[in-house]
Amino acid sequence: MGNRGMEDLIPLINKLQDAFSSIGQSCNLDLPQIAVVGGQSAGKSSVLENFVGRDFLPRGSGIVTRRPLILQLVNSKAEYAEFLHCKGRKFVDFDEVRAEIEAETDRITGSNKGISPIPINLRVYSPHVLNLTLIDLPG
Repeated sequence: MGNRGMEDLIPLINKLQDAFSSIGQSCNLDLPQIAVVGGQSAGKSSVLENFVGRDFLPRGSGIVTRRPLILQLVNSKAEYAEFLHCKGRKFVDFDEVRAEIEAETDRITGSNKGISPIPINLRVYSPHVLNLTLIDLPG
């Protein structure tokens, strides 16, 4: 097992981040984060999907990712996904997760390939989520 105090803190921080996102504000906490950045077709989606252990992100030609995705990963025995904009709905089919990302993107940006800075908040619960641990190395 990991650090029990940190394991108890993570759900609280996730709720805090959701609360800030729902009012359009950023939660500026100094927390460990991973940002996936790169040019078009550089493999950003593949990197995120490898953390989750599932294919769930839209694919295609041209600009496919037109809104930022804030992805919270929770190691869990059950496997499902939840969107902040779909409160209470659990997505167990990851093809439906992909379809919801596409629909929510089009809802804000239109189907004309517009781009928006408004993020999509997605939380994935899965036993396949990598258990990432920070190690404080001496020096």
